[in-house]
Amino acid sequence: MPRCIFHLDLDVFFVAVERVLDPSLVGKPVIVSPGTGRSVVAAASYEARRFGVRSAMPFAQAQRLCPQALVCPGNFSAYQKYSRDFFKILEHYSPDLEPVSLDEGYLDFTQCAALFGPPLSAAAVIQQRVKDELGLDVSIGIAANKLVAKIASDMSKPAGILRILPGRDAAFMAPMPIGRLLGVGPKTETDMKQLGIKTIGTLARLSRADMESVFGSQGASWQNWARGIDPSPVLPRERAKSIGREETFLIDRIDRKELRGVLQELASDVAYRLRGQGFKTRTVCLKVRYADFSLHTHSRTLAEPTHWDRDIFTASQELLEKALERRLSIRLLGISAHNLADERVQLDLLDSGQHERLDRLHTAADRLRKRYGYESVAWAGLIRKK
Repeated sequence: MPRCIFHLDLDVFFVAVERVLDPSLVGKPVIVSPGTGRSVVAAASYEARRFGVRSAMPFAQAQRLCPQALVCPGNFSAYQKYSRDFFKILEHYSPDLEPVSLDEGYLDFTQCAALFGPPLSAAAVIQQRVKDELGLDVSIGIAANKLVAKIASDMSKPAGILRILPGRDAAFMAPMPIGRLLGVGPKTETDMKQLGIKTIGTLARLSRADMESVFGSQGASWQNWARGIDPSPVLPRERAKSIGREETFLIDRIDRKELRGVLQELASDVAYRLRGQGFKTRTVCLKVRYADFSLHTHSRTLAEPTHWDRDIFTASQELLEKALERRLSIRLLGISAHNLADERVQLDLLDSGQHERLDRLHTAADRLRKRYGYESVAWAGLIRKK
């Protein structure tokens, strides 16, 4: 059975999320960028692209090209949330899902047609679900391998579906400019054109030996890809097993007050990263390297999963007291979160609203950090006079 691979790509993702949050942006030129100093364009709407604005362009240049564009500073926590929800939808259609970035991924549909119907029908259902549930458009390319599926999704933008039937891969790519082939950058494209290789079809007709003689082993890969040959599998991303941070001191420390201050910084950073990746932790682990270079770890399992600074700090502080029983100075201190759970785990039904208040507090703090830098928000106890 030929493989059936989907490549799914959310259209102008950052802009699309901004428009879901603020519908008044729909139909207008929009640029996502901090808009200060030497910042660059993170994303541009199709309306702004008509003026020549592109991602990674210096913001000052983009503003000259499209001065009427509306500028959004970016909301990374919202982008992460919509990305997680997007991949949650895709997980329903195949266990073989490979995220590539926040807004795109591959899905191996080969064994799933019996459950969800023909590929084109299933793709249309996925596309509609993403639109209905998230308000976002997704372009979908379908082919017998990842390489061709990616090119097909690019060609189906915006919000289209394009399927390349098995055996038609090489014919589909043949008339395309050589620069469309994976890994062929501007310099390599120039080199190939000087050799008379202007289209993917031209490259496909060359021999493997010819390509290897000029471009080495990469030339053989390009020659295979030009013929529509790409056996690379869809590889699900390995779930994170732990999230942690540690600090090595220039001078060994034993003062409890100093160590607690460091511990609070570490706990806050670990909690921030847990929230950013959509996890809570059930187990907090403290890592201690003493002045004699001996390494000890202490752990504690919590009553319920958490991703809050306070809970992780409290648990690690208790572990620190245990570590200080050795009465040796410390040269390294670290906190790691293990036994991770999805952040949407069941909460205590008898809670009086504390969970909701803390979530609002941390969400607001995280937004400030995303916009102004991590150091823009800190616990009062960590603020030291210069």
